[in-house]
Amino acid sequence: MSELQLELLIKNNTDMLTSCQLFENGGNYDGAEIEWYQKQMDEINQMITTCKEQRAEKVEELVKEMERLLIEPEDEFTSEYKNSIEELSAKDGLGKVYGQPRRFAQERLRSEMTKCEEA
Repeated sequence: MSELQLELLIKNNTDMLTSCQLFENGGNYDGAEIEWYQKQMDEINQMITTCKEQRAEKVEELVKEMERLLIEPEDEFTSEYKNSIEELSAKDGLGKVYGQPRRFAQERLRSEMTKCEEA
């Protein structure tokens, strides 16, 4: 949206200069005046173009920063989540790795209880 307004401003500057009529053609401007205005408009147009480029670079930087900020917290959260699950599994004896000794002990206990009940 703002780029369109900047382009429109440059176009309006050009239109304003083309609408200036010389004294010879029944207008209100001298050739030297129009040249002076042209130099002024060229400087203004250059400033507008420079600002537009700087704004585009800043927007690109902000987009990259937002993408980085979107990914980094997610990576940190995922890492912490995996660590928490690992610690919980180890503490409570859950999962394939940490649950195996518990399951083995339960199976032995059941076997011994079955033997006792049968005896």
